Amino acid sequence: MLTELESAMNNFIEIFHKYSLEKGNYHALYRDDLKKLLEAEYPQFMKKKNVDTWFKELDINNDNAVNFEEFLALVVKVGIAAHEDSHKE
Repeated sequence: MLTELESAMNNFIEIFHKYSLEKGNYHALYRDDLKKLLEAEYPQFMKKKNVDTWFKELDINNDNAVNFEEFLALVVKVGIAAHEDSHKE
């Protein structure tokens, strides 16, 4: 049986592949894939930054794709923001 954290990690991987595999690539989200992911999975954060801003920020190696490592940077940033928001109430 997986721990909660192991299950959460598996969910991150499954979500990444859900959108990366739309073009058959396990390893990359392209701009339109990232837009679909953000609109479906993080809609409140799309209000703070548009997809172009997110894409430029995440595509660290400038290969016009967001790999899983770069995607995890998004998860961390959104996680930090969500944690901060949880303490505002």
